[in-house]
Amino acid sequence: MRLMHIAYGILLCAALSTSRPAASFGESGENASDESGRKTRVFLALFGGPQSYAMTDINHSIDQDNQVLAGSGFTAKKITGGTGFGAGIRVWPSSKLCLLFDYNRLPASASSSALVGTTPVVESVSAPASALMATVGYFRPWKKIHYGIAGGAGYYICNGNVDARFGSTIIKYDLHGKGFGAHALAMADIAASRGLHFELALGYRSAKSGNLESSGTTITLDDGSHIRADWSGLTTRFGFCIPFDHGPYPTHAGEN
Repeated sequence: MRLMHIAYGILLCAALSTSRPAASFGESGENASDESGRKTRVFLALFGGPQSYAMTDINHSIDQDNQVLAGSGFTAKKITGGTGFGAGIRVWPSSKLCLLFDYNRLPASASSSALVGTTPVVESVSAPASALMATVGYFRPWKKIHYGIAGGAGYYICNGNVDARFGSTIIKYDLHGKGFGAHALAMADIAASRGLHFELALGYRSAKSGNLESSGTTITLDDGSHIRADWSGLTTRFGFCIPFDHGPYPTHAGEN
């Protein structure tokens, strides 16, 4: 009950402050409220979620290896997805426009093991991405929810490896590549309070590296082709945002 009384007191003070002239600054409460509404808000965001990856070239190579090893009892797994995570900044110049700047880590790996006869065989392939992304979102309000669509681009850096062990024989090499990508999202920003928002997103990413290299040399397959990491696929995001300064969404003159 004490908390309820405090809350009612805060609400009453807020109502009085917006209805009285701001004498110390020589401007009306209405003007002060308008200035507050125009203020850009900035949030810190933390998020994560399941991702799917095409990995066309890498999975094709894994298929070829499995064909060679058919009947041996060993089948290498493909890279199909992972749980991504990241952090970023949300800038709301108005209640309808949001600018998103993110670092996104996309784990992408597959490990397999089996006994071929009496020889243990283990294979691990990793082609993760560290992405720097910029996104522009357009939102519409509905009660405490802002929903909308967003699109943007990113720069993806891959530092992975391949590790294969056949008994005492070890084959290991690194994978390096980088490239650009684009993404489109359907998003929702849910205000749990002025100090905490939840963020949901579902969309599609199109992103590939250039030709992968190992120790500075482009990887070339037996048929003369090259390999690229491909993180294209469905992307999801579940996270929360904390504002640097508490307050309502900014509203500009003429907005509904």
